[in-house]
Amino acid sequence: MTSAPPRENIDPDADLLTELAAKVPKRAMVVMAHPDDTEFACGGTVSKLCAEGWEVRIVVTTSGNKGTKDPGVTSQDLAGEREEEQRRAAEIMGACEPVFFGFPDGYIRNDDELRGLVVRQLRIHRPELVLTWDGFRPGFNHRDHRLTGQAVYDAIYPAADDHLYYPLDKEEDLTPHRPTAMLRAGTDAADYHVDIEPVLRTKVRAVLAHTSQIGERSEADMLRTWRERARAMQREDDEETADPVFRESFRKVLFRR
Repeated sequence: MTSAPPRENIDPDADLLTELAAKVPKRAMVVMAHPDDTEFACGGTVSKLCAEGWEVRIVVTTSGNKGTKDPGVTSQDLAGEREEEQRRAAEIMGACEPVFFGFPDGYIRNDDELRGLVVRQLRIHRPELVLTWDGFRPGFNHRDHRLTGQAVYDAIYPAADDHLYYPLDKEEDLTPHRPTAMLRAGTDAADYHVDIEPVLRTKVRAVLAHTSQIGERSEADMLRTWRERARAMQREDDEETADPVFRESFRKVLFRR
């Protein structure tokens, strides 16, 4: 095994994605709780990264096997359907084959098992950037979102970067790794924004892949709905921009070395 060369810290005042784009290879990993979380929370950002040559790996901690109101659908059938929807969405965005941990929907725990699985994926794929849920946002939020976000945070630091945590170097030749940055979605303290207008249609198509959750809708219908909603929000904010600006917002975290 050879150790990686030391890497410089990111300038906190510079644009994060611009700074990271200079690194080779450009790798990102998204860790979310359910199939469709990625597409709704950061599908535009993922699409943009993929279009710019990034290798993006999506990791899903549950199979979303409770996400239906149809009494005729079993958890097993729904899990298979939703995993296939996630694969189609990843392909639309240009991301790699998704990884599924397969925990039951609604039963995520920030425990040793989950953190160990996240650490393993971090050491396998060695991303510079990680996107996940903001697990520390106050107020009402899905427990799987909260606990997935917290587990990812704990897995990155200190576990994934310390060989004494989860000693996979001997078992699988996986050496420690610390990403450069994290973007936390679903936050109420956003300080980083990504313009997704150029890839908005790609995000919409990826969302539409999740028919078990949103039914059969057309791309034009969803775009129209989103634009109307965005204009309404701008009016509430007293903004007079003719066309809504589509962006995804995150809480940025930098990991010092």
